Amino acid sequence: MINELKKFLDTIEIFLADRIALVSHELDYDSSLLKTVYQELVCLGILRFMVPIDQGGFGGGRLDWIEYNIKMAQYSGALLFLQAQHQFAVSQLKKLLPDKKAQDVLQSIVKNNNGLGIAIAANRKILQVKMHDNGFFVSGTLLWVTGHGFFPKIVFSFDYENTVYYTLLPFHPVKDSLTVSKNRETFVFGSTHSVSLTLHDYFIPKNEIIASEPFKLKIPVEHPAIYNFAGAALALLKMTMHEKYNVYPDTTIVRDRLLNEWHVYYKRIIQGNYDPFALRADGLQFAEKCLLFAKIVCGSNGLLSSHPVTRISREIWQYSMAGYSKDQFEAYLNIIYEVKNEAS
Repeated sequence: MINELKKFLDTIEIFLADRIALVSHELDYDSSLLKTVYQELVCLGILRFMVPIDQGGFGGGRLDWIEYNIKMAQYSGALLFLQAQHQFAVSQLKKLLPDKKAQDVLQSIVKNNNGLGIAIAANRKILQVKMHDNGFFVSGTLLWVTGHGFFPKIVFSFDYENTVYYTLLPFHPVKDSLTVSKNRETFVFGSTHSVSLTLHDYFIPKNEIIASEPFKLKIPVEHPAIYNFAGAALALLKMTMHEKYNVYPDTTIVRDRLLNEWHVYYKRIIQGNYDPFALRADGLQFAEKCLLFAKIVCGSNGLLSSHPVTRISREIWQYSMAGYSKDQFEAYLNIIYEVKNEAS
């Protein structure tokens, strides 16, 4: 099965270069095209990626996930962002193993070739939960849920009396109890269909609870944006090799220096054992540095709306905001101005 995983990653690399590179710009806006390409990715086996081997998947660990994200971020942020919803859902289900219902959901992904969306850790501030003899009534609004029209269901969690419960929600309206908003238009990935879901005393039977665990304070974990910045930066540096001002020797000197910095950043990712908020901030700063270099080398061509540098610029902004938190905000501020050092 390890060979199957390697074969899959090799196939993805060819797919990205031969298929996605031609439509990268359109994928950010064209949902029909994104659906077509996503289904092609499903046919290649993407829904088996990172699913444990004993649950019918290809398996895969952290290093494989890093490799995949860096490859994908070089070609299409929209496809990466959409598929990341499913991968995050898979990662949450894996944490619930060996629970039998979690196994059943993972196996159904492989069997039915249906991906999952995600809405995890919705807290008491936005949800109201009432206990019933046979289940729970949940009310509130989930502001950002991505992949409407792509995924039939989402992995959903809610808190009740210091316990976190996990279940699946339908990703479509349910009369009188679940409404779906219009697409929340963004200027980055309009094609991925991010919506709000509003629950009105939505009933979740106890037998539909996948698993539960005691509520605990979140510990800092790495966000995939850390890898995405590496992919975007590498794409920008490669791009400059074919642009107007690449003919000048100084361009090569600066690009080589930036490539050396890229390898340093990549090694930090691989080694792990870092402050995830600080490294993500460093990743944003480095990606923006490569973006500025690419803009300068592209010259006026970079002003064209279809130019890759404009697409990657938007995508870097998306990566910087995904899963945003107060801790990440403070880490970002610290790369602009060392606030923490001054305060101490």
